[in-house]
Amino acid sequence: VLKTEGEDLVPRSYWDTLRRSTSQALFSDLAERADDISSSLSDTTLLVHFFGKKGKAELNFEDFYRFMDNLQTEVLEIEFLSYSNGMNTISEEDFAHILLRYTNVENTSSYLENMRCRIPEEKGITFDEFRSFFQFLNNLEDFTIAMQMYNFASRSIGQDEFKRAVYVATGVKLSPHLVNTVFKIFDVDRDDQLSYKEFIGIMKDRLNRGFR
Repeated sequence: VLKTEGEDLVPRSYWDTLRRSTSQALFSDLAERADDISSSLSDTTLLVHFFGKKGKAELNFEDFYRFMDNLQTEVLEIEFLSYSNGMNTISEEDFAHILLRYTNVENTSSYLENMRCRIPEEKGITFDEFRSFFQFLNNLEDFTIAMQMYNFASRSIGQDEFKRAVYVATGVKLSPHLVNTVFKIFDVDRDDQLSYKEFIGIMKDRLNRGFR
């Protein structure tokens, strides 16, 4: 390396010079990339979607509700498609498997056997029926109040009463076949009535599946 005026000669090997120039280029490149990454992480896609690029837009209830509804629908569709195998319906037994998953029921086979005996011919559950039932579960607390009134009166609830109570409490209409399937799964004593213990307790535990 040639010295300049006022500098002493500093001998450097070829490899020292190469390492120095390479490290300078490398770290300057990393620094530039870090700046790019930090600038790209300043706003997430969700923040931009809700509040715009400048973060000044307002998010109203209707838009947020629509976003949550679409998100929940997509998640349910993924679960439904994992059982439907490309068909438009899932079997009643698959529907029972989904409902009993992550519950405190120890012997799910008894519920499944109970349903098989009482629904010998498979009709299938459509995605609209599947989605409507989970919309109902999202409002289970309101329905629980109605069920508690029957419970206090030492009364069970029939299919027509169940369907009417669901609609009054949550605004969701369940199809007769879906209600019949639910009864065939959870009506353990086979009296064509659904008690608070037979249904609400199990479904409340089912709703906590996301926290396990």
